[in-house]
This record gives sequence, C-alpha cells and structure tokens, in this order.
Amino acid sequence: MRPPRSRRFFLSCVLASTGIGLGTRAQAQEFPIKPLKIVVGFGPGVGSEVATRVLADLLVKELGQSVVVENKPGASSMIGVNYVAQAPKDGYTVLMLNIQQYNNHLMFKNVTYKPSDFIPFAGGGILSLVMMTNKNVPSGSVREFVEYAKANPGKLNFGFWGAGGSPHIMGIRMQAVTGIKMEAVGYKDVAQATTDLLSGRIHMFFTSALHGLSLAQSGQANLVAIGTPRRLPTLPNTPTFEESGVQGLPTVWWGYAVPAGTPPDVVAKLERAFKAAMATPRYQQLLADSASAPLNFESPQKAAEFIERESDRWAQAILPLNLKFD
Repeated sequence: MRPPRSRRFFLSCVLASTGIGLGTRAQAQEFPIKPLKIVVGFGPGVGSEVATRVLADLLVKELGQSVVVENKPGASSMIGVNYVAQAPKDGYTVLMLNIQQYNNHLMFKNVTYKPSDFIPFAGGGILSLVMMTNKNVPSGSVREFVEYAKANPGKLNFGFWGAGGSPHIMGIRMQAVTGIKMEAVGYKDVAQATTDLLSGRIHMFFTSALHGLSLAQSGQANLVAIGTPRRLPTLPNTPTFEESGVQGLPTVWWGYAVPAGTPPDVVAKLERAFKAAMATPRYQQLLADSASAPLNFESPQKAAEFIERESDRWAQAILPLNLKFD
C-alpha cells in the first residue's frame, strides 16, 4: 500500500516553506536578543528529551542567550506541535521534531498542522528502542516472554505514552509478529508508565535505550532486547530485535525545526549554533552512552529528503496495522 497523497508532496511542501519570511534582514542580524525556547511534545525522561536538555545548555555558549526546554505533552505530541506552529516566526520558539509528528497524519482524523508549517534545520540523533519487562515476568529472552504471554492469554499488558508513538506502534507490531495478545495501556508520560512497570501494573514497554539502560543497571526491570543493528559492547548478552525474531521498526529519529516563515538569516544562525553544540564532546558522548547515533541535516533540502524517505518507510510499517484514532 502506498503512503497517502500528502506524503508524495511532503518534500515540495517543506522546501517551499524555507523561502517564506524574506524582508526582515535587519531583525535577523540582531538575533538573538532574548532567551529561546525548545518545545518538546512529550514528558521528560526519554532519550531525545534528555539530549535536548543537554543541547540547551550547550547552546548558551553558541547563542549568548539562555535556552529553556518546555514540555507540552499530550495528543500524540500534537499539543506541542500546534503551539510551535502558531508561535511568532522569529526563531525564538523551536520545535523538537520527531517522526511521530509526521506519522500522526496516518492515524488521526483531525491533524491541524501540515509538514509545510515547519522548517527542519538540524538533526538531533537516531534513537534506539529497547524492550523492558517487569522484573517478576519470565523474560530472559523475547522467546521466553512470548511463551509466557501465550500461556497466559489476556493477562498481560504493555504500556505506552502517546497514542501512535513508536512505543505504541512497537507493542502492536510485536503482537502481530508473534501472535500474542496484550492489552495496551496508555499514559500521558514515561514517568507514569515507568512507575506502573516497576510495580507490576503493566508487564512490558518499549522505550529509549537511555531510559531502559538506567532501569536495567539499577536492577529495577529487565532489558530483554535492543533495537541497534548490532549488540552493544556494554550489553554483550542482550540480543537485538532482529536476533530475537522481532523485525525492528524504521529509524526513530529526532531533530529541530522552526515555524515556516522564520527569516532565512535567523534559520541559518540557528543551524550553525545547533551544529556547533552537537559537535561538542559532551553531546557526542551522550549519544554514545544512550546507544544513539548522530544525525546531520546538511541543508534544509537534505533534511526534507531524509524526512520524506523515513516517513515513507514508517507509512509502510503503520498502514497494515490499520491504526485509527480520534
């Protein structure tokens, strides 16, 4: 099944948006003269949000202004996305962009924003998901967890935060691949889901490697499999999803964007500052420690091409699941 028609026009929409907002060169030359805000469409604690907070600290040196991270969770990140879409087009409000904001068009009826509402200017990284289970659930491997789930039909559930997000889709996809049945339990943020995983109210979820590693290293939960292409040196006994017989999802990535119509000179300044901050040893070490990989948007055109390509791959994974939300 081919992606919806909007996917076919995604690249041209994004590229067209980069030409909006000319005629404000004097204002752009002064940028920035006040603090900036990076809006994240979900709660704190997962890898890309943690990386964004580190990045905000590093940007102070590059921009000469404070940078605040503001979480606006809810509605599959659409509350945060709509907030930025309606923000002034001056570069002071940045969106932490991720694949979920494009996948929403495949699953939700009333998505009010369009891809062309934003100019992607910097990549943040490529995220690895891990499968975590409650420590009392037999789950020395994916196969053991599947056998346990089949022996206890209707008794297990998995948690997710944000309908249609990668933790949600991965749980549904795992059921389709393995033939097990679990109840999906939605949460507003990862903290609530983590509390219920540790208490045993839910039995499993998929999360970022950074979040999962901290739970596993503290002995609070089991890390069963990881979504990296190869096993991690720090977890030599933890197999990948592919090794475990569960086909991994397309790339889970994040980046940064501003509202379309932001002056090109401002976008260029933000692009230079973000890339400089991401090149620092501190940010690169954070990516390595969280099993994430760098993601470099060489230009707005390259960014648009990457996003369109990954959006098409996600569409091919999502559409057969027939996920429809209000």
